[in-house]
Amino acid sequence: MNRDIKAIRWFIKTQILGDPFNPIYATFKVTSRCNLHCTFCNPSYYSGELGEGSTETIKRIIDNLRDSSITVLSFEGGEPTLRPDILTLLEYAHDGSFYVMLTTNGYRLNDEGFLTKLADRIDFLHYSIDEYHWNVKKLDELCKFRKYGLKVNVQTVVTRYNLNKLEEKVKKVRECGYKIVILPAVDYPESKVKLAPDPYELYKVMADLKRKYGATINNTWGFINALIGKTKINKVVSYSITIYPNGDLPYPDDINGEIVGNLSKEKLTDILKSEKVKQLQAKMLEGGAKYEYLHLQTASFNSLSDTFEYVREMLKWRFFGRA
Repeated sequence: MNRDIKAIRWFIKTQILGDPFNPIYATFKVTSRCNLHCTFCNPSYYSGELGEGSTETIKRIIDNLRDSSITVLSFEGGEPTLRPDILTLLEYAHDGSFYVMLTTNGYRLNDEGFLTKLADRIDFLHYSIDEYHWNVKKLDELCKFRKYGLKVNVQTVVTRYNLNKLEEKVKKVRECGYKIVILPAVDYPESKVKLAPDPYELYKVMADLKRKYGATINNTWGFINALIGKTKINKVVSYSITIYPNGDLPYPDDINGEIVGNLSKEKLTDILKSEKVKQLQAKMLEGGAKYEYLHLQTASFNSLSDTFEYVREMLKWRFFGRA
């Protein structure tokens, strides 16, 4: 199904008809191998523990997502560029069914041949840049990606220790006409090191930067206000999913969820109709869910004004390539 048609259908179903459980964004963990072991990351996402599906397994998963509501398909990991078939998989997904993203720590972004091929296979490049990826200096050469025709969204993890350095990063991203999305560190239950920033401190910094730099910051006002409970979210919603490398689907998320099916064997539309999913949705409606980044970001879309503002900026970004 065409991605633009899916986006319109998603909007009607969620924003007009009020469906709280119609996912539009999929975080696809195509590998759990990584060349870095970041402190804030869930160890299962870089240790290889979750494995790595074969090329054919990943293609079946993509096929089982095509006629679903998923409009944005983000290839992540681990470090997805460690897969020798990553360009093949991106090309397979980039047939008009999805807006395809690649989230990378930049491991292969000095390879000109790779960059040239990559530009034809993705809509947006999510480049993770922060102190924990040991690549902050890469902000100084960020503008080079324009010559390849890549639309870059810098993804930076904010902790209690680097919050004061955020504005410097935003300025450098703005100079290139790109966007930056700010992800607060999440303290996973098994984490020994606590990095999550104080929500009130984070709110003050992000609100100030959003007023100063506007659409350069990809986080919505709904997300920023929700950090301290200012967003009026009248219902619990779940608009994103996480997919493991073997196709397992933790629902509603990978922190509080349970495996409800496998996308290498079943279509997403069928999995979401299962009794187990309905039970978990009922639990969420009772207020039992906690939100990690993606749920909080997409939850803010139950504000029509926030949704229209986000869509307007993303359309400019899609067609003109500048924030």
